[in-house]
Amino acid sequence: MNNFTPRAQQVLALARKEADRFNHSYVGTEHLLLGLIKLGQGVAVN
Repeated sequence: MNNFTPRAQQVLALARKEADRFNHSYVGTEHLLLGLIKLGQGVAVN
């Protein structure tokens, strides 16, 4: 994961938490979108 920017790493970590919250064994686009929204910055929030 070191190839990603710090912000991308944050989004991935938040996406993993969202996947865990839904008891999913994968991180899908839906989790990534929720991670972007939870981060509270960027285009996805606007």
